[in-house]
Amino acid sequence: SKSEMSFYHTSYRSEAIRNAILLHIGYLPIYFLAILVRRNSQIYVNYKNTIIFSGVVQFFVSLPYTLFYSWFAIFVNDEIETTELVCTMARMGLSILNYVSYNALTVRQEKAISISRVLSVVFDHPCDLKRNLLFFSLPCLPILGLFAKAVASGTSRENPVCGPLLFFDNTQQIAWAWNLYIFAIPLIAVVLNSITACYLIKHRIGRLSSGSETKRVNELHVALALLLQSLVPAITMSSKGYRSIVEIYAVKSPWWLKEPVDILSFLTTGLNMVISMMCIRSFRE
Repeated sequence: SKSEMSFYHTSYRSEAIRNAILLHIGYLPIYFLAILVRRNSQIYVNYKNTIIFSGVVQFFVSLPYTLFYSWFAIFVNDEIETTELVCTMARMGLSILNYVSYNALTVRQEKAISISRVLSVVFDHPCDLKRNLLFFSLPCLPILGLFAKAVASGTSRENPVCGPLLFFDNTQQIAWAWNLYIFAIPLIAVVLNSITACYLIKHRIGRLSSGSETKRVNELHVALALLLQSLVPAITMSSKGYRSIVEIYAVKSPWWLKEPVDILSFLTTGLNMVISMMCIRSFRE
């Protein structure tokens, strides 16, 4: 029953403190981005549908997840009673919300920024903010549907954060599909951003060889920044998905793989913004 007793486990508090600190550190580049935009409105005009869009969405969509770990780190000194449903929503629901925030960089396994950049740069079909929001929302639907199914028909399972909670049994094929989704989505963004970057590199080489100056240097810098951005969740979140798929088959991940993957996953948002600022001249200046 969803009203069955569950507990937030005080044994997880030290990890919650670490995770909360890492998540807040990950926000520092976004705060810095906000300061830059306030000081130079032209940065907002130039990058509102790309770098700024991804940063704002990642911040606000991942914020509940960060606040949960902050609350856990501060207040869970003893076992705190809750229900299976609340535990599931807090542990799995907020984790999913944090994960889908990286769709701000894809549609149906294609990243929002990634696919809009391909459309605008390669096919000369610009995407406005409304279309970016649409592209962001669509890839969230499959994993939200899977989560709803887990809440409706999942079995009670223990979890280090709180438990028992409702989720799929590892023997179910749907659990494999869940982790495959987490593994595959970030990789598609790498492919799409690679297409954009390769197109712009080819375009630039062609113009230079003909003796004319290219006016798309900054477009290339943006494309390379977004490509590097997409590599971050591809390394962190896809590694996490791969580890979960492997563990379904009772193969426990070694600590030297598990710990770096976990730590990097909590820093993903900040790493994305740092890469943007390193690759684009306007941010460096």
